[in-house]
Amino acid sequence: MKKGLLIAVVAAASVAGYMITQNPDSSNTNYNPLDYIPSDTAVFSAQLEPFPIRDYLRSAPNPNTQDHSATLEELKDTNDKRINFFLDIADQYQASIGDADLFVKTFGLADNIRAYFYTLGMLPVLKIEVENAQAIWDLLDKAEQNSGYSHQQREIQDTAYRSYLLTDATDSETLEVVFAQHNGLLTITLNSSFNEPELLSNALGLTKANQPISTSGILEEIIQKHNFNEQSVAYLNHQQIVTGLTTDSGNQLARQLTKFIKQSGQENPFAFLKTGECVADFTSIAKNWPRTVFGYTDLSVTDKESNLSVTSIIESNNQPILNALQSIRGHIPQYSMDIDNNVFAFALGLDVNQLPAAVTAILTDLQTPKYQCEPLQEMQLELAQQAQSSLALLSMATGMANGIKGLGFALLDYSIAQLDGKQVIQSTDALFTYSADNPMMLFNSLKMFAPELQQMELKDDGSALDLSGIIATPKSLALSPKMAIKGQHLVIYNGLKGEQQANKLAGEALVKNGLVNFTLDANKLLAPLITAAELSGEPFPEEALFLKDYHTRMKFTLDVNDKGITFSSDIKNKTAK
Repeated sequence: MKKGLLIAVVAAASVAGYMITQNPDSSNTNYNPLDYIPSDTAVFSAQLEPFPIRDYLRSAPNPNTQDHSATLEELKDTNDKRINFFLDIADQYQASIGDADLFVKTFGLADNIRAYFYTLGMLPVLKIEVENAQAIWDLLDKAEQNSGYSHQQREIQDTAYRSYLLTDATDSETLEVVFAQHNGLLTITLNSSFNEPELLSNALGLTKANQPISTSGILEEIIQKHNFNEQSVAYLNHQQIVTGLTTDSGNQLARQLTKFIKQSGQENPFAFLKTGECVADFTSIAKNWPRTVFGYTDLSVTDKESNLSVTSIIESNNQPILNALQSIRGHIPQYSMDIDNNVFAFALGLDVNQLPAAVTAILTDLQTPKYQCEPLQEMQLELAQQAQSSLALLSMATGMANGIKGLGFALLDYSIAQLDGKQVIQSTDALFTYSADNPMMLFNSLKMFAPELQQMELKDDGSALDLSGIIATPKSLALSPKMAIKGQHLVIYNGLKGEQQANKLAGEALVKNGLVNFTLDANKLLAPLITAAELSGEPFPEEALFLKDYHTRMKFTLDVNDKGITFSSDIKNKTAK
């Protein structure tokens, strides 16, 4: 199979993938797509309740797609019609994504849609609710006409589908992309000569799964356990993946892999995992880290504004590691979590005093019990060899940062003006903070590394020291930094807003409330830069100009709780008034 074929597969996946990640009632009200998804699927993602796709696209920033279209054009291969076919579909996607009405029309979608992505063993299946079935065929027909690539019309159980052959005529085995529409759902999947006929029937929603996810309770358990709302849920099942790799017939993935490798005549690349020792060890690890789950914690969308909050959690039953990670959680200052008023902010919550003990506990757990599986034994041996020296260095470093609970930085506001034909920073509001048990001791430690601070006398009454004569800064940056101890925080700030946030810290107690936090307001970050470009007459990158008319704010956090390691993101979009 040609290497270029991989590009075609990726292009096709990218067209479909956006619909899932951004995620009309089907024609048969008794038809439940979840009845056709087996409970042993390793990968699952579903928009279970209708997602307002048209309103979301209207409220979200519309990127400039010219560069993307040019890139797609460059990828086209005059010698491979298959690549050009999928790139043409991607090009139609790019051409319509900036216009919500055109996008919905091009892909035959309703204003609100459900979507599903999952695997049947190795076989990926994508399903999207479609209101106008003919729009899909028109889109594919256009791609065929532009590329010269054509399909084969086939039928299974009285359901017609299109098959696009991906392999070459000389290949001993075949692989094809299948498009079908049934019960108001567009299905995109793969079919190969390795597959049993009933697998395609199941993928197209014609034959129900023997043990469907709809009756397994898996989705309900995830939603309840992690307080997700019922609109969407997704997961990677680590246990099913391990079963597929370490057994011959433990689940659908295992059976397919066994058959595929046997018929290919190649050496089994997973043979080393199928020893009794490796099966036991990897099964134990997967039991401790069973899934990675995803879900909405908040979702509200109108054509003017959209708010999406998504949390992903690497689930863990490994209490020693969870306890160790929870022990190093530090203080994330309140100002750094403000998604509405900062330009951008970053904070690291880290209880430095707990770090050596936590790392020791994690390393100890990773070496207990003693694995019998050879690859895992090698990993443990390498850990044991590096552990002592690493811990010694860590203890030395943390001793110098004794008492620190976290650090943070925020650019609160800034402006650019033109002076003597040059663009200069007119104002900057920002602050940088160290949060510690004893910030005065921390300041005294800093003097050891910054001789210019040794003559400074910092008081712990909140009064500020002017750093203008100590920290050399270009005049064009308009900085006049000050340093102060505000409660349990050592603060360096600039500007009125910086001072206001610094003063608020005086009453902010140190609490363990997270590990990492990042916020960004794209409009506030780019607006002054765009203004500066306009003043100078210099062109501003067009691919970023679309953000000028939108207020897009983002917040990302990393934390750990008693259920696992959590990653959360909040994205707020608002169109210009």
